[in-house]
Amino acid sequence: MSLLPALPSVKPRLFLCATAGLAVLAIGSIAADDARAVPTGGIGSAAGGAASSPEDGGDARSTGRDFDQSSRNRTGVKYERLWDRTSRTDRRWARTTSECESGGNPDAIGGGGLYRGAFQFMKSTWKHSPKSPGGDPIKYSYRTQAVVAVALKHHDGAGHWPVCG
Repeated sequence: MSLLPALPSVKPRLFLCATAGLAVLAIGSIAADDARAVPTGGIGSAAGGAASSPEDGGDARSTGRDFDQSSRNRTGVKYERLWDRTSRTDRRWARTTSECESGGNPDAIGGGGLYRGAFQFMKSTWKHSPKSPGGDPIKYSYRTQAVVAVALKHHDGAGHWPVCG
């Protein structure tokens, strides 16, 4: 009798990130009985990632990731409401841009740690973006990142994503 839990069967999955001409590859796996992608290592990977590509631009974890327990509900609910008010056109832009930047992975890390999250924000850009909650983008859900990306696009244009935006 083994004391270790049984491991689910997995299917290999690759995440490709092309940001400003820089290609970063993260290797992950998908459990056969689970729709979440779990990065397992490689260049540009982050622990505990999930692919995000439902038609509405959301992800399976969008309501349960926003941060420490004390601010979790307050921050998550705020950005869920903002996402719900986001236009269909902006949702489509967010989905296609994040898919191009990170495969839609809100935990993606590229450029040796310089680019972070589904939209491959630099920490300084994230910090100073309209509607940004601050901190590190990968600490937030896809929808929170998308709300910030859409607000930044409306404020500055799509130039922050020269290849994908």
